[in-house]
Amino acid sequence: MLRLATRIGLVILFGLAQFTGATSLAQDGLSPRLHIGVNLLPAIIAANKSLAATDPEQNLPIYLVYRVDPNQAKYLEQHINRIGKIRQRSLEVTTITLDELLASEPPPLAVVFITEPLDQRLPDLVQFAQQRRALLFSPFDGDVERGVATGFQVTDKVLPLVNMAALKQSKIQLKAFFLRIAVKHE
Repeated sequence: MLRLATRIGLVILFGLAQFTGATSLAQDGLSPRLHIGVNLLPAIIAANKSLAATDPEQNLPIYLVYRVDPNQAKYLEQHINRIGKIRQRSLEVTTITLDELLASEPPPLAVVFITEPLDQRLPDLVQFAQQRRALLFSPFDGDVERGVATGFQVTDKVLPLVNMAALKQSKIQLKAFFLRIAVKHE
């Protein structure tokens, strides 16, 4: 029964994500895609099968990566910190430049959220995430097709979008239910 409730909750989350934060867009200047992305992020992270097999006392590192402008990343950091926990794991949110992240050694199960388009630098981050087994998420249109593991697609509704080759390369496994409702890029 709990599994059914979880599934229903995820479907509702995906359906409502397109409306969440719409009234504050003019006030904070963030794009609708960033709002949707930050609202879908907990469901995408929770779908990572590896979380269940690790110590729930260990913090979950989330890196908000920017190239030039830290303002969007700082705003998103505040929003994600309000979430508190995902799958009973406390969140450890860090705003970081792309160059700083590429020079670091993130801990296992790290999540990387792209907060601004990275253009020609995106392949560097994709390769980094795959080598470090980090779950890479981008709210920007076209990034999943360019190698980012997860994102979303907006049509008449919002659906998660996954790059199956990138997930395989990163050795990240997502739950079957999540993959059934996701749009897959092969």
